[in-house]
Amino acid sequence: MNFFGHAVVAGWDDRRPAHLLGSMLPDFETMVRVPLLEVRDRDIQRGIDLHHRTDQAFHRTPAFLAFCAHALNELTDAGVRRGTARAVGHIASEMFLDGWLAREQTHIDDYLAALELEVDDLLGWQDDGHAFSKLHTRLTLWGAPHDYAEPSFGLARVSDALRNRPGLAVLEEQSAPVAEYLPSLQQLVERDAAELLYQLRDALGSED
Repeated sequence: MNFFGHAVVAGWDDRRPAHLLGSMLPDFETMVRVPLLEVRDRDIQRGIDLHHRTDQAFHRTPAFLAFCAHALNELTDAGVRRGTARAVGHIASEMFLDGWLAREQTHIDDYLAALELEVDDLLGWQDDGHAFSKLHTRLTLWGAPHDYAEPSFGLARVSDALRNRPGLAVLEEQSAPVAEYLPSLQQLVERDAAELLYQLRDALGSED
């Protein structure tokens, strides 16, 4: 699950900005490639802990596993390498889910409120927060991740994410079949997104 989806899930039980921001921080830490050394806020830490529980539960939901299996079957049949097919199915499914979730204005408002939180005194980064500050600025200017609902944008992000992983990268000659397939995956994710969230909510024991 991507950072926006994590914020939505965190908001099921606690919509306070610190909790939502914490739920996204492990993804942000990966994105900036700088270790987060210290968290000085209880709500942020609770969000971080929820992030890890959510990822464990999300990746085991029948709906998500079905998305990945569909991508693996369709893409390998189209000649895409097995490792690439698995990676594309995983990453693109999560992005399309974020795009679907971004249709709800409440989700957007809560996400932006979390980004507005002043955290300079609450987080201790190895680089004193310089990389996170740059990422924060980019995310704030970008706003809600509506672009994740666009298959062409998804292809670009997936290709970029896998570029430095030789066994998983989208080879130039395989870009066309991946691009041709992604709209089908998007339709599948949007069709079953509500069921996936139901399965995730049940696994986490979240209240309605």
